Order: sequence, then C-alpha cells, then structure tokens
Amino acid sequence: MLLFLSFSFLKANTHTPISELQDVVNGTITNTDGAPLPGANIIEKGTINGTLTDFDGNYSIQVAPDAILVISYLGFVTQEIAINGQSNISISMTEVATDLDEVVVTAYGTSNKRSFTGSAKKIANETLTKTASASFENALQGNVSGVNIYSTGQPGGSSNVQIRGIGSINGLTQPLYVLDGVVINSDNNSRIGGNGAVTNINPLSTMNSDDIENITVLKDAAAASLYGSRAANGVIVITTKKGKNGETEITFNTEFGLTGNLTKEKTITNKQFKGLWKEGQLNQYIENNENGEFARVYGDNNLYTNYQNLAKNDYESIYGTTDANSDWLDAIYRTGNIQKHSLSARGGTENTKFYISGDYLDQEGTIIKSDFKRYSGRINLENKAKDWLTLGVNLSVAKSERNTGQYDGTYAGGLNPLYMARVLPQAAPIYDPNGYEGIAGLPNGIEKNANPIGIIEVGEYINNEFRVRGDVFAELNILKDFKFKTTIGIDHQTNEESLYDNKEFGAGGGKWNGVLYVTQGEVFQNTSSNLLTYNKQVNNHAFGGLLGFESQVSKMKSIRNAGYDILDSELLSSSSIGSLWSWSGYSENYSLLSYFSRFNYNYDQKYYLSASYRRDGSSRFGKDTRWGDFWSISGGWIATEEDFINIEALNYLKLRASYGTNGNLPPEYYAALAFFNTDGKGYGGDSGLSYGQLANPDLSWELSNNFNIGIDAVVLDKLNFTIEYFSKHTQDLLLNIPVSATTGFSSQLQNFGEMKNTGWELDLGYKPIMNTDFSWNTRVNLTMLTNEITKLKGDLVPSYSSRYGQNPVIIKEGESLNSFYLRDYAGVNKTNGSAQYNVLENGKRTGEITTDAENAGFGIFGNAVQDVQGGFYNQFTYKNLSLDFLFTFGIGGKVYDRTAFKRDDDGFAPQFTNTTAQLNPWSPNNPDSNVPIRINGNTSFSNDVSTRHLYSADYLKLRNLKLSFHLPKLKMIKSGVVYIQGDNLFLSTELNDYDPEAIANGVSFFQVPTTTSILLGLQIKI
Repeated sequence: MLLFLSFSFLKANTHTPISELQDVVNGTITNTDGAPLPGANIIEKGTINGTLTDFDGNYSIQVAPDAILVISYLGFVTQEIAINGQSNISISMTEVATDLDEVVVTAYGTSNKRSFTGSAKKIANETLTKTASASFENALQGNVSGVNIYSTGQPGGSSNVQIRGIGSINGLTQPLYVLDGVVINSDNNSRIGGNGAVTNINPLSTMNSDDIENITVLKDAAAASLYGSRAANGVIVITTKKGKNGETEITFNTEFGLTGNLTKEKTITNKQFKGLWKEGQLNQYIENNENGEFARVYGDNNLYTNYQNLAKNDYESIYGTTDANSDWLDAIYRTGNIQKHSLSARGGTENTKFYISGDYLDQEGTIIKSDFKRYSGRINLENKAKDWLTLGVNLSVAKSERNTGQYDGTYAGGLNPLYMARVLPQAAPIYDPNGYEGIAGLPNGIEKNANPIGIIEVGEYINNEFRVRGDVFAELNILKDFKFKTTIGIDHQTNEESLYDNKEFGAGGGKWNGVLYVTQGEVFQNTSSNLLTYNKQVNNHAFGGLLGFESQVSKMKSIRNAGYDILDSELLSSSSIGSLWSWSGYSENYSLLSYFSRFNYNYDQKYYLSASYRRDGSSRFGKDTRWGDFWSISGGWIATEEDFINIEALNYLKLRASYGTNGNLPPEYYAALAFFNTDGKGYGGDSGLSYGQLANPDLSWELSNNFNIGIDAVVLDKLNFTIEYFSKHTQDLLLNIPVSATTGFSSQLQNFGEMKNTGWELDLGYKPIMNTDFSWNTRVNLTMLTNEITKLKGDLVPSYSSRYGQNPVIIKEGESLNSFYLRDYAGVNKTNGSAQYNVLENGKRTGEITTDAENAGFGIFGNAVQDVQGGFYNQFTYKNLSLDFLFTFGIGGKVYDRTAFKRDDDGFAPQFTNTTAQLNPWSPNNPDSNVPIRINGNTSFSNDVSTRHLYSADYLKLRNLKLSFHLPKLKMIKSGVVYIQGDNLFLSTELNDYDPEAIANGVSFFQVPTTTSILLGLQIKI
C-alpha cells in the first residue's frame, strides 16, 4: 500500500519539462548482501522528479547533467550521489543502526519495535544459517542476550536452552516453541530404554533452518504471558518463509565440509601406564605387607627390588611382556564430514503466494558409526479468496535417521563406548587377528569385555523418525477494524528404534547371547485456536484488542520388547528375540484448554500501554487445581518525542517496564495421579503389579512472577543500545520432596520452594563505517545473571555411587542451583603422600587438616552459573567481500571434573588409564609432588569429590568465522555468494577436554566433544 501511494505520488508529480532532463541514469539498488531492494526511492535533489526501483532493484531516471541523486529506503542509510556524467549508478545500501519499524512476531500477533513494550529479540535467517549444527537454536548462542544454548557434538543430539536462567528444578526447563503461530511438541519421545540407549534426541533437528524467515525470543512477561502456563521458561517463536508477489525466485544452497573435535584430552602412553601401574602395585605390597612404611622399604634396596619384581610379574600376567601401545581415542574418533543441499522457490501473484522447498542433510559424526541424516520438505500457501477472506496452509514433512549410541547421558559403563575408549588402558590391545571379527577381548574381562570398537562395529543403535507438522488457517475481515482468524495445527511424530547389545562384547555377551530392545512409538498433537482482533485509530489515540480461545490435545503410545538369546543379528526385529525379558506398552494423553485476551493503547505514538490475561486448564493436575490465571501489564514512553527533550545527538530514547506471571508444568502427563506398574512384576508364571506413583491431588502450577525494565536508545544514527534489568521469582516449585518410607516411596512431586533469577542485559550495536565500498558493523551483548534458591524444605544432598563417586552438585536454600558441594583439598602430606583436606564444619574451615576424607566435611565452593556471559560480533564488508566473526565468552563460573574419579584416581581402579595429571606421584624419593601416593586399589577416597578437581569455567571461544564473496549479477543469476565458514574454531579455558557451552550443570562427565567444522558453501538465486 505504501509502495503504491509513493509510486502514485511520484508519477503524478514528475511534471518537470522533458527539455530540461538531458541525461538518463540507470542502475540497481541492493543491500550489502547483494539482495535487490524493491521500492527504493530515487529523487533528484531539489526537485520532485523521482522514481522507484522495481522488484529486482532496478531503476531508470532522466535528470539534469549536474544532478545529485538522493537514494532512500526504509531502514537503510540515505545516500546522496552526484552523477558527474555517469549513466549507470548502482548502490549498495547499508542498514541503519536500528529499524524502529521492523516487524516483530509476538504472542498471537505482530508488533514493531517502536510500539512493543516487552522484551524480545528478533533473529534473521542469515544468523540462523551460520551454523553446521542440524538444529537452528544453536545459532542463538552469543547472538541473544539472556539466552544460553548448551549442546555437544553428538549428531542430532539435544540442546539445553535457557532463557534468563534455570527455570525449574523438577518441572519443565525448556522454552515453549511456536511454529507459525502453533505450539509444537519439543519433547524427546524415545522409549527404547536400556543403558546404551539414546535419551538426548533433539526433535528440533527435523526442521530445516533454510525454511525459517526469522525467530523471535520472548523473554519477559509482557512478551510471553499470553502463552500462560507454558511460558515460564521463555518462548521461541519461529516464522517460516512465505510466498511473495512477483516473479518466482529460486534459491539453491549447498554446503560441504569436514568436522573434528574442538577439545582433546591428555591421556598417558602405554609406557607411562605401565610405570604407574607397577608403582601402584609396589605400594600396595608395601601397604599390605609392611604396614605402609614406605620410607623404610624405599630405603632397603633388597626389599624394594623384591617388591618391584613382584609388581612387574603381576603386570605381565595381565598385559603381557609386549606393549600394545593402543590409542583408543584414535580408534573411536574420526574426521567427520557434513553435506547439506536445499532448493526452494517462492513467488506468487497479488492473490496467491507460495513457498516450497526441499532439503537433504548428512552429518557423519566424529565418533565412528555416529551419523545423522535428514530429508525434509515444506510448502506454504496463502490465497486471498475474497476481499474479506484469506486462506492458508503451512506444511512440513521430515524423515530423520540416527545411528549413534548414548554418549551424553549420566550412564558411564560398558554400553557407553565413548566412555570406555576414554578409560581403557593403552596396554590393552584393540584388535586381535584371532578375535571376533578381528577385535580383541579385554584383559580380565574389564566391564564384561566391553571393547568399545566391538560394541560399535558389531552392535547397533538405530532411531528413525518421521515428522509431519502443519497448520491451516482462515482469516476474515468481518467488520471494519475487526479480524477473525481460526487455525488448526497438527504435529505428528512416529519413531522406530532398535538397540542391539551384541553377543561378543559388553553386556550382551556371555550367558545372554546378545540383547535386543525394539520400540515403536507415535505422538499426535493437535491444536485449534480462534482469535478475534480489533484495531482502531481515533485522532491521536490508537486502540488494539484480542480475544482468543485455544485447545491442545497430545496423545502418545508406544510398544517395547526387550530380550536376549538373539537368533538373527542381521534381522534385528522382535522375531529375533529368543527369550523375552519384557513386553510393555505405554499410552499417555494430555490436554490443555485456554482463554486469553490482550489490550493495547498508545497516544500520539509516544505513550504505550499493554495488558494481557490468560486462563489455562491442564489435565496434568488434579481436578480441583488444574486451572491457573496468568497476566501481564506493561508500558512504554518514547522520551525523544517530547518537545522538552531536544538533544541533537540523541535520535531515539524509549523507557519501558513490565510485570506479570507465567506458569510451568511437570514433565509427566499424570504427575498428580496414582498408578500401578505391571512391567516385570510377574512371578511364577503369573502376572503382577505394584504401585508406581503416589497420588497428589493438590499438585498445581509452578508460578513465575516477572519484572522487567529497559531502556532503548539510538545515538548519532550509528550507535544503538538496550539495557535491561530483570527479576524472575518462581514460587510453588515442582519438587520431588522426600516422604515417609512407610508409603513405599522415597519421594513425591509436590509444590514447595521458591527460587529467583535476577540480572542485567546489555545489547550494543555500532556501525562506525558505512561507505559505499567499505562498511564495518559491530555488536556486543552481555548478560549478568544471579540464581538463588530462596525457600526449600531441606537440602537435597548429593548421593554417593561406587561406580562414579559422589555427585558434586547440591540443592540448598540460599545458594545457586548447580552449586558444588565438595571437600576442601589441601594438597599432599609430605610425610606419607596422602591427600589431605581442610576440615570443614557447616561449610567453614576449623583450622585443622586431616587425611581422613570421610571426616573432612563438605562446603560449597562456587557454582556453574557464569557471572558474565556474552557474544562479540563483527562484520567487515569491502565491495563484494565480507568477513564475519563471532566470539562468545563467560566469566565467573566453575566446572567440576567428575571424570577424575576414574582417570585421576591415585590407583583406585588400576585397570583404567589416567590423564597426564597423574604422572609424577608422591614417593619417599619425590616428597614435594602435588600428586598423592599411588596405591592400586586405593581406598582413601582421594579421587572422590573435592576442590582438587574444581576448575575455573572462564572461557573465550571463536564460535563462527565466515568469509564470503558475492558473485556479480549475471543474466540468469540475480545474486549469488560463495563462502567458507568455520564453527567452533578456538577455545581457551582451564579444564582440558571441556567446553563450558556444552554442559549446563558444570559437571564434566565423558560428554561428546564439541564439533569443530570447516564448510565450503554456495548460494544462488535465479
């Protein structure tokens, strides 16, 4: 409409006599990426002579010989160009520091930055595609203040997304995802079970990021409260590409590249392992036979030599006389590769618009036989059937294939090959010509002979997912100022999974003769919504209103078989199970019913007010507590519109504030109900059952009270910044509370406890240079976050495991989530080589030092939450070349190395390898060592939790680097770009083999290394 009015005005007023217009100037107007800018204004300065660019950005104008052209376009820096006899003038326009008229997709509607009173951040497709990850949300890290994305290098693996801190302890912790106005299912619906199964599947990886136009992250109550009971952890609104009026535009994208591991661990060699093992065995003999008198035995050459020989004979009886020099990490890791190809078309007429696309992604992970493939397609259609009726459909179909074991969970044992490869000794051979398929068995049958190469190569894990997401809508202009929109959306997912523990290696070996798990599952979610909107302008007063009704129903069902004595290791289906362990089925349903409203008002585009209310009813709670009310109120004031604020350098200043409530749900569909379990309860050939869960009819919503205040400003047309303070106070926490053992249960999900997240956010953007040939754009964002548990019935103290040691994280009132509960390590006793500790009482030092770990006491030593976290982005453009890079960083957090229980264990489990931190241990001949004495079978707990294995999590990472060359315009090609891109190229942090952006709770525990990648890409538009 604006383009039509502008064009009509220009056409009606170009009445300067032709005799005065002597020169014809042609050209093309584009942005810095080479994309055409249709509708740009070209005016001869000082006249009313002008024109507009067409759909391809082309223009032609007759002007006087000494004319100056003024080129302007909404959201871009206006330029003045003297023609100086030129007949062709093409301009690349640079965006202004801020675009106040940029449309932001919000809850059930849209707004522009100027009128929006909440806290939200819009991210364009260009940013989302700057990642080699299969899933788009990883591109948010470092680009949005207040948002942290944690993910490892597992292909198709899950990500942990936190918006303004950790939202819950036992409730849902991930944001709500809304696709084209419809809430989608982002749950991991794997039901395979088994210790080696994948539980960290990412359902978002079935979405093609090339299909996304933009996403909006809703952070405060004003932005998200209209989503009510599901918005406590923030909302991510995804808008896919739509058709557009004009000639069909075809886009082809292709990428190829290699992947590797960003982090590397420093394990010892075979020679070093042999030396440590024999030294530990020698000290074991001294401790058992000589009452631990190490100084005396080390000083007695004959006695010392005798024990040395015994230790040597013990070693050779297990590992032989020839060094295997195995490199388990080299055997399990590989150089991966990635390829991605997509083709799309968008176009249409004034009445019918379309977007259609197809995509293929193939990721070969850095662990052998870890792969992820995706095939997807999308079609979006919109038709103006009548002047008063618009119809539309958005539909996507995707199939994904995963072939990867469970490497990122809490399980670390024989069925986790990556764990085994990191702990097995270099003295154990990997391959054996006489072994099964040439793979060696492990000495002493370590972890049930779980050779990780054998587990991977002979075993199998497969997950195949088919996903259909879509919606249809009708929008009616029923009366002046009124619109009605009805939408029906579906999200249908099917899973087929199989996990084979083979007959030779690991838990499936021996008497079981192979173990197989087979699962089929289906989830169907349908959503319907009806929205009535009202917008009215009366003089300087603008009113807006919304009334809505929405219902959502989710149904899940699955069937799972598990058994042993596998008859056919090639045909891995239920019919291959010779002896059945269990056959089980699940069926779960969930529904949500909602009524909501919103009111907006602004006066003279200067003062803004907004309020919302939503009432939700959820089947996850008891019938008397399932309804919840959520609301928000917010306001904004554009101070620079006031006559009394007249500062030339200050282009724009806006103050805004909001307060409101959001809710949160438990992850379980039947959290409030009692139920029975039948799986595995049979006895003597008869079926049986047992209680599975205690009822809690009073279980209700977790409620978050959110306050936000912010300042938005633009200075000198080049510098824009936003500063925000937020406070999120969560009460009635969904928490597993200990209950009496007489109930038959140890805990019950109840509403108790409170927690708050507070902090500051800063977004700063600056464009110091904006010339035709060269431009420099830089931005930085910072988040300062504090988390505190303010109310709790009692401390949730971590438990001890003989396999993994004590969990280092405690939940305690007055402290942050993910606080580390540790002994206070005080170094090595120079007399006997024992680890020693500062004695703690109530977390405070008493002044005493002890070597008795069990009586040393515990205290809190920091937490995993970074005090400051952010991103620093720069883009340099010179003619057709552009260079982009993004650094991310964090300051103030801590990380605990839980792998040390196995690998820096002072001989606790001598059958496993160690890191180089174990070299040069204490002995009477080396009394100044900072490594405790090594004793095979060490029972001193020196490897258990203490500040010895606590590190700083401060880090600096080069997360993305991209060099692009924009191709010149050709006859058949509108625009094109060739680029080379690197992800996760550099990391500086204290702890070896740890990426602070991979693990949310700050506990390093054999996770998949972060992937670094180098990609070569091409994009062509015709």
